[in-house]
Amino acid sequence: MFRWLFQFLLVLTLSLWVGSIVFFSMVLAPGIFAALDRPAAGDLLAQLFPKYYRVGVVCGGVALGVVLLLFLFDSGSRALRFLQSVLVVFMLAGTLYAGWVLEPRLHDLRQERVSATTRPRREEADRRFQMLHLRSVHLNLGVLVLGVAGLGTLAVRKKA
Repeated sequence: MFRWLFQFLLVLTLSLWVGSIVFFSMVLAPGIFAALDRPAAGDLLAQLFPKYYRVGVVCGGVALGVVLLLFLFDSGSRALRFLQSVLVVFMLAGTLYAGWVLEPRLHDLRQERVSATTRPRREEADRRFQMLHLRSVHLNLGVLVLGVAGLGTLAVRKKA
């Protein structure tokens, strides 16, 4: 009876989530670095990242709740709903790890890099920052790929 509403909410949350990743990564962050000097751009992005990850967690929580309701109560393909559940769980796990584990560490390393009194300390902080930043980029890319796959599963139609 409410299948259409749940289906709509799933499409909406996954679309908003994927769209926010694309916009932040491919439009906003490069635009900020193009408009501001590197330290100012880093400061601004450091303020935006917690909000960016909160959007992902909210979208992920809603999407997970909806897909679980569809899995339990929809008469459609349970294998498809299971796949959607797994995709959303991995997306949410990646977002939580990037936002609640990596992002605070990156913030601390950025501060450490700026306040380092010796060149070796600054270089070590920068090396660790670059390593964690690359991990964060890979996680965000993985969440994006899983989100596109999740949206693709919504195009599958049940045979009548």
